[in-house]
Amino acid sequence: MTPPQSQSRDDEIKRAIEAYLQARKAILALGREVPERIGGNDNIIGRIGEFLGLRFLESRGQRPEMVEESSNPGYDLVEGDCRTQVKAITQENQRGRTVRLTPGWTQFLLIELGEHYTPIRIGLISLAQHQQAIAARFARTATPVVSLSMLGPRGLIGRYGEVFSCAEVEI
Repeated sequence: MTPPQSQSRDDEIKRAIEAYLQARKAILALGREVPERIGGNDNIIGRIGEFLGLRFLESRGQRPEMVEESSNPGYDLVEGDCRTQVKAITQENQRGRTVRLTPGWTQFLLIELGEHYTPIRIGLISLAQHQQAIAARFARTATPVVSLSMLGPRGLIGRYGEVFSCAEVEI
């Protein structure tokens, strides 16, 4: 028999799981209804990152569109010749790292999501700026592992691109 306090916590856990699953279901349904805004990516944090990336770039005057394929290896958003790869890293990620950048992008957007999954910092770097970092021997590879350290003052984006705090951006 489960002790009363454990039963109470179990009920709380079940409610939290149900709320999470309902939110996930809602995001997937919206992805089917408006794929141009929140569709495509095969994981929910990726979809959220791409949506925030769309909003951020739109606030800067760009008009990107989601790539129709659900897992395009090199970029997620496109506007003419501009191909943007978006990566979002949450505070749940204790190492602050994710996968390698995949070739094919001309603009890279890194979003740090805070405790409540709201953007803390957003970094933006062009392929030309990244190539400058490689030429200066600051960056060692065209396909670095994406990490939050890139957003710091001594990081790739902090040095060669632009980093915005959430207070500076409207998304």
